[in-house]
Amino acid sequence: MAAATVGLVAVVCCAGAPLIAGLVGGIAVGSVLGVGAGVLALIVVAAVVAWRARRRRGYAASASRSHGGSAP
Repeated sequence: MAAATVGLVAVVCCAGAPLIAGLVGGIAVGSVLGVGAGVLALIVVAAVVAWRARRRRGYAASASRSHGGSAP
């Protein structure tokens, strides 16, 4: 009976340790990928906002030159 118990403990321990290590590693990789995806999304959103603001400023400047300026 003692030999079976020792064998059972060894199997559970040897199978459980890699499983737990894999789960922890998967969580770590998932968090790194999640942070990376978040940073990438933030960069894309900031670029789109900057592009739209620059485009809007350019439109306002050209509109005031063509409609509000005096003829030379």
